[in-house]
Amino acid sequence: MSERLSEYEQTRAENIRRNNLHLLSLGLIDDKGQGAFKKAAPAKKPRPRPDKVEPAGPARRSARLDGVPAEEEDLPLGDGGAEEHWSPPTRAERDPYLCWWTVEKDKPGVQRPPLTATQRRALETPLTQQERESLTLAGGEDDWVTDLLQFARAYGGKHPDAFCVPSRENFRKVLDTVSVLASGDGVTCSYRGGTFDAGVQYTPRQDLDEALSRALKWLPKKKDKSNGWTFTHPFEKLKQYQRALFWRHLFPFVWPAVQPTAQAEASARARAAASGTAEAAEWRKMGEAAAPVQAEAEEAE
Repeated sequence: MSERLSEYEQTRAENIRRNNLHLLSLGLIDDKGQGAFKKAAPAKKPRPRPDKVEPAGPARRSARLDGVPAEEEDLPLGDGGAEEHWSPPTRAERDPYLCWWTVEKDKPGVQRPPLTATQRRALETPLTQQERESLTLAGGEDDWVTDLLQFARAYGGKHPDAFCVPSRENFRKVLDTVSVLASGDGVTCSYRGGTFDAGVQYTPRQDLDEALSRALKWLPKKKDKSNGWTFTHPFEKLKQYQRALFWRHLFPFVWPAVQPTAQAEASARARAAASGTAEAAEWRKMGEAAAPVQAEAEEAE
């Protein structure tokens, strides 16, 4: 018997629908809601074992075991002489700058430019409360989450290099938690009962360090069996986006043709004045527009 959905269930269903639209726009699912990830290979049927065939002649013995020097050992007949030792090739290391969402059948994909020292400083420096509150969010919840995902897929990786392009699987894990935090549904997990921060709709203006501290009290690391993917990694990506959003003019690969905001210019000057001579010059650069990226950002979208 069907029952009328409660207001909470209706809200949750709408949030799921909007999150699926995010996934669809980023190419992570198809229009039927199926994941656009590599499908697992079908299980291989076991090969039938061949009947054991007894050798027609005497078993082959190693000349080395018989005490014959290596240079006197008979070589098997054939064009190549002695059989060459073969081993399968090692797995190729993942390219930390290849934008996997741009790869197509006949197109190798776009390479993201390596991180500059100025960009690294921006991503590693926490924002002040005043800087957080000055952040300009484009549109509503859906818009800033999509904006975050476009940044995270280009700079949200950790291995093999800090702030590299993340793997598709790790990107999806971040998306799951960020979408729930932004919707206000709260985070649940199988390691304990209850819901963390239900009813709290997160935005980049929040104090994410304080929120992560509360989250790790709700689910301590020693009880988290997800290797940090329940809270730690998603919150770290949120903080990186928060900082990049403030200094967005330094990331033309994600946000092309953006000029520094008045708050960013003022913060760069203030931090330069409070720093030593060598560091002051670097902070002054933070308030300047970055050199434009040619066409990579446009091709990446």
